[in-house]
Amino acid sequence: MTDVRERLLGPSYFYHRHLIEQSKVWAPNQIREYQEKHVRRLTLRYGNNVTQKDDYRQDLRRYTVWDVPPLTHFVRTGGTSLQPLRFKADTFSRRQKERAYLFDIWSEVGYAPFDLKVNYCGDVRFGDLVHYHWPQNAWLVSPAETVEDQLSSLRRWVQTLQPFFLHVFPSSLYTFIDLIGEDLFRRLPIRGVLASSEAFAPGERRCFEEAFGIKIAHWYGHSEYAALAYCCRYCDGFHFYPTYGYVESLPSEAEGCQRLVATSFNRIGTQFVRYDTGDLVVPASGTCAADQFPRVSAIVGRSQETFVDRSGRRRSLFDYAVADLEHGSFWDLIRDLQFVQDRPGFLRVRIVPSPGADKGKIQQTFESQLPMASLEFEYVPSIQRSLSGKRRYFVDGSQEQEDAGHH
Repeated sequence: MTDVRERLLGPSYFYHRHLIEQSKVWAPNQIREYQEKHVRRLTLRYGNNVTQKDDYRQDLRRYTVWDVPPLTHFVRTGGTSLQPLRFKADTFSRRQKERAYLFDIWSEVGYAPFDLKVNYCGDVRFGDLVHYHWPQNAWLVSPAETVEDQLSSLRRWVQTLQPFFLHVFPSSLYTFIDLIGEDLFRRLPIRGVLASSEAFAPGERRCFEEAFGIKIAHWYGHSEYAALAYCCRYCDGFHFYPTYGYVESLPSEAEGCQRLVATSFNRIGTQFVRYDTGDLVVPASGTCAADQFPRVSAIVGRSQETFVDRSGRRRSLFDYAVADLEHGSFWDLIRDLQFVQDRPGFLRVRIVPSPGADKGKIQQTFESQLPMASLEFEYVPSIQRSLSGKRRYFVDGSQEQEDAGHH
């Protein structure tokens, strides 16, 4: 089965797999030459200014090439800001390219192409507790279905599995452990953890590995496909693949951090050129023996927002509230969003709606996503942002009230 799936990946996968292996032994000057050649071609076409999301919202066609169906299709970002950007993505080669890089990252914990996975990271829309996805050889577990009366079924099912890799968000790893119980988790034949999308708290990854004897492959990427980095086991920093895209670290208003600006090397679809990702990085110092890739010591992206449900369980808000919705038209109804928890089992949902948006549909969607909490909806004209331009999409309401009392 594995051979059949791998053959279906196509030429872009094999091209990038070979390119990745080459790049790992490149010297800094070889990396620089490769990247400068690709960046020069793009800046000659689009200019050399740093671009923002609004540049692509206002003039998407200017940054999009080979825009011919079915070569491209629309996708939407999710991301920390929860102000989705609609752009065009390569329908065929992009997925193959992405798989080559992810397989390389996952191989660090022993993963081979199309080994069995269990995905507990939100992207399930089948209405069942679990669903098997043949192209990925993965079982998809729906976070929205893991309510109390389903947990016994989940625990029975997970004990029937052959050795597998667990694919999670960092903040949903301990939620999964809590749902099935730590004793059972320790008995499961988990070969490794694949953790994406968010940052771990400092030291949390190593603490988990020492406590459970399971290695974690962790990485940074974003929906615009302009930059991809793996978390290095030697230096604990993030190494950016130089053949995936080009990254720059520019000054920011946040003390000790720099803005992450990325240029994509995708040939079809929207080409992001010197694009301000909205994420902040902490510069790296010294060198790392792993490779000569560009690197940073930390990426300050989405933090590990978790909420407490009505049964007292702590869950990843990203898993339940937004992950399933990132690529749907639902986000056209919303301009901005924030969740506030004042007490366990209760969430206040602050929403900046789009003009004429169907509030009933908004509320029904979130109620179906979050059946384990009571929701109250608050429609507001705007949501306050930090100096870095980001809005905390989760707020501890009790802390918010305490902070307000100090002013």
